[in-house]
Amino acid sequence: MKIVSVLLAVIFTCVLGFSTLPGEAYAKSSSEKMTTEKAGKKKSTSKTTKKAAVKNIDINSANKETLTQIPGIGPKTADSILKYRKANGKFKSVNDLTSVKGIGDKSLKKMKPFLKKI
Repeated sequence: MKIVSVLLAVIFTCVLGFSTLPGEAYAKSSSEKMTTEKAGKKKSTSKTTKKAAVKNIDINSANKETLTQIPGIGPKTADSILKYRKANGKFKSVNDLTSVKGIGDKSLKKMKPFLKKI
């Protein structure tokens, strides 16, 4: 009878011990994910801050690197601006940017505070 009690106690302890392992492993992976997500947010925040620091950019003389620092302008849009500028000459107004493929009124509204008035 003692042997059966001891065996049951050992089995019960093992089952209890193993049932907590997945929870601990899950908790660890969740905290690692959260840390990774927070790190990703920090990176995107610093990128936004970097873009916000650049102001008074002249769209008639800015190169691709400078243009991509303006919120709303990525590499493709910067290429489109440069291509348009090469084909049509200098912009006469900041509002002329809406003639560039990929730039609409909403995009222009985001960009205007960072552009030098012409």
